[in-house]
Amino acid sequence: MHRRVSFLVALLIGAPAGPALAAAPATEVMIERIVAKINQDIITLSELQDAVKEDTEKLRKRYRGEEFERRRRELELKGLNSLVERKLVLQRAKTLGVTVQDKAVEKAMGVVRSRNKLTPGMFRRYLQARNITLKTFRKRMRESLILRQVVGIEVNIRVAVSDAEIADYYKANLNDFRKGESRKVQQIFFPIQKGDPASRIQEQKKKAEAAYKEALKSPAGFSGLAKRLSEGPAARRGGDLGFIKRGEVFPEFEAALFRLAEGKVGEPVRTRAGFHVLRVAEIRSGKVTPLKQVEDKIRNTLFKEKRAKRRREWLAELKRAAFLEIHFDPATPANGNGRQDPLFRDVREQVTFELVKVELLGDTELFGRERLFWAYGSKRRSPRWKSGKAKVNSKRSLEGDAVGALEVMHREFVNPDPAANLYLFEHNYVLPNTYLGKISFADVIKRYSLNPEKKRLEFLTDSKKARFVFHAKVEKTRSIVADPKEIGR
Repeated sequence: MHRRVSFLVALLIGAPAGPALAAAPATEVMIERIVAKINQDIITLSELQDAVKEDTEKLRKRYRGEEFERRRRELELKGLNSLVERKLVLQRAKTLGVTVQDKAVEKAMGVVRSRNKLTPGMFRRYLQARNITLKTFRKRMRESLILRQVVGIEVNIRVAVSDAEIADYYKANLNDFRKGESRKVQQIFFPIQKGDPASRIQEQKKKAEAAYKEALKSPAGFSGLAKRLSEGPAARRGGDLGFIKRGEVFPEFEAALFRLAEGKVGEPVRTRAGFHVLRVAEIRSGKVTPLKQVEDKIRNTLFKEKRAKRRREWLAELKRAAFLEIHFDPATPANGNGRQDPLFRDVREQVTFELVKVELLGDTELFGRERLFWAYGSKRRSPRWKSGKAKVNSKRSLEGDAVGALEVMHREFVNPDPAANLYLFEHNYVLPNTYLGKISFADVIKRYSLNPEKKRLEFLTDSKKARFVFHAKVEKTRSIVADPKEIGR
């Protein structure tokens, strides 16, 4: 990576690159490429390739042809997203003034060696085998410790689980805390084997779907149907598997089984063994574990869920606030020399939904209701921001210059979060503010994606009391073609 960067710099400033390099033909020039810009930082192609190198080799051993290429593309896109998020969090660390002392880094490295039972010599050989210097490993360890601190500050300490939430979860999931519960199960089974072609798997799936539809017509006749259709060893017993407890079967089988009410037939569920159509013939209730004995477990479960949600939202906020450019297309084919073509295609569409009009519906008088404002976020009572109050015209709408005078972030939504909503309010000088309903950006994005040629999009709030009108505009990021003739000759 460093040689490629140095050579590119040499070409850019016109410095001699050495006899061997000077003699190389133009087609052999290796140019480091920027695949992403994150505010003042960049991610290079070699940095991305290094990040996914080991996982790419694992894929290469398992897959071939189109399947390998598809999985490689997915891996590289996920890897790029992880690198972008890492850069953003490290930038946030600088803003917060988060640092890690050398002693903490050395201690963490010692923990890694101890945990993996590596002597100093074994550890050096481990790094050499992966072409990682001790300096690079130390830098990565320092960054990991910084990332952990920042996540603790921005995510963990902002997450709390109340006793009421624990009690509600316990009541809603009582069956999960029931010991000794068992269910008598019947199944119609269509097996699949490891390595079966897609056509065989699809054939068995269709059989299961057909059996499910037939079983729904007469659940009481499930036994006879199992004898006739099931391809499993229990077919001769009418699909009877006896009583099953939690922890005795495949997780996906168990999840489907313990969702069913007595006498009901469930939709086909796939496990590594095949497709199962299940019916619960009888339920034997077990003993429910008291809340006191499981509240710590529930608290931990809810904390992890809320922490993961908060982390996703926090990272999304960092991305929205950042200047991001992506210049990477993992589908770009290799050229005849086995290298990627240096020209990346257009890969990212930056879609902006620009608010051009808000219209009130109905015949309500305007007395004391001359202004509107809206809030953006996933929750109405705790949105990420609220717009200023803007005056409507005699047609009970807000448009033109009135919308244009608003702050950009309150009228232009760039690649909006699908989980976010716009909540609309009337500002009333006499009465409390009136809530007029919301629209979901998931709906906005979906409608646009189904018809990208249509640039004007109209949406009614869920209460049908107002209409939002957006103009959709698309901008694409492109890479710069690096031609050796243009940069050093």
